[in-house]
Amino acid sequence: MARWTIAGLQQGVEHAVNGILLVAKNPSIRQHKFIRIFLYLSIFSFLLFGIARLVITLPVQILRLILWIVGGPDKLGGTDDILVSVNRNIGEMMSSLPFLVLLFMRYLYPKPLDDLFMESLRFIDSQHPERPPYASSLSKRRYRKEYWNNMKGYMKRSWKNLRLGIVILLLSRLPIVGQFVFPAAGAYTTFKSLGQTQGAVVGICFLFLPRWMTISLIKALIGMRAMMRELLEPYFVRMGLSHKEKRRWFSGRKDILFGFSAIAYILTRIPVVGFVGFGVAQAAAAYMLTTVTDPPSPNGTPHGSPQPSVTSLISTDEKVKRQEEQKQS
Repeated sequence: MARWTIAGLQQGVEHAVNGILLVAKNPSIRQHKFIRIFLYLSIFSFLLFGIARLVITLPVQILRLILWIVGGPDKLGGTDDILVSVNRNIGEMMSSLPFLVLLFMRYLYPKPLDDLFMESLRFIDSQHPERPPYASSLSKRRYRKEYWNNMKGYMKRSWKNLRLGIVILLLSRLPIVGQFVFPAAGAYTTFKSLGQTQGAVVGICFLFLPRWMTISLIKALIGMRAMMRELLEPYFVRMGLSHKEKRRWFSGRKDILFGFSAIAYILTRIPVVGFVGFGVAQAAAAYMLTTVTDPPSPNGTPHGSPQPSVTSLISTDEKVKRQEEQKQS
C-alpha cells in the first residue's frame, strides 16, 4: 500500500476511537432526550432482530416437521441437510435486513439521529473555543426535509447494492471463471474506496482466502462504503452538495473515511445492540467531520444560491499533508 493510504487509515481509526470517547464524555448525551433515543434504538433492535430470526427459522422448522411426520426420521437425512443449508443461506441474506430498515427509518424520521450529530458538534465546539464553530454554522443552513427524494435515493442505493450482491453470487457459481468473481469484486470495491494499487493488492490476496472469508470481507467493504455515506448525511443535506460534488468530497478523504468506517462497521455488527452502535457512530462522525473539513461560512448560503465548491471544503490539515508530499517527491 502507498504510504499516504496507511497513514490515512491510521488517522481514520484514531478519529473513530477519539469520537467514541468524546461521545462517552459528552454530558448532554446522558440527558433524558438522548438516552431516550438510545433506548428507542435498543428496543427497535431487539424487535427487528427477533422478527427477522422468526421469519427465517419458523418456515424451515415447520417444513422439517411436516417432512418428519410424512417420511419419518429415517428418510429425513438428505432433505434435512438441504433445509439446514437453505436456512443458513437465507439467514446470511437476511442478517442485514434490520440494519437496512433502520437506515430507511432514518430518512422517514431523521430528527433523532440528526440531533445526535448536531449535539456532538456543539460539544466539540465547546472543547475548542479558539476555532470557528461548526454547529452554529451548520445550524444556520437550511435543513432540506425532502423525505420522499431522500428515501427514493436511499432505496436506489440499496437496490443497486442488492443487485450487485446477487450478480456476484450467481457469477461465482459459473465453472472455471467463478473462482475469480469474488477476488475481482473485492478488488473493484477496494479500488472505489482506496485506489487502484490497493484494489489490485486486495484482489490478489482474495485469490488465496477461503470462500466464506472472501464473502464476509466483500460484504464488509460494501457495507462500510454505504454506511459512511449515511453517517455524513446530516452534513451533506445542509451543504446541498450535488452527487458529483459528494463523490469529489469522498475522493479527497477516502483513506481517512475508510479507516473510520471500519470501526463504525464493527460497532454496528455487534449482535442485537448493533443499532445502538450506529447511534454512537453517528455521534462520533461529527468529530471525524471536524478533522477532515473546515466549518462552513457562518452566514450560510441562502437556499437557491450557488453552493460552495468542494475544493473550498478541503481541510487545512489535508492541504498541509499534500504540500509535504509534494516536497518529499
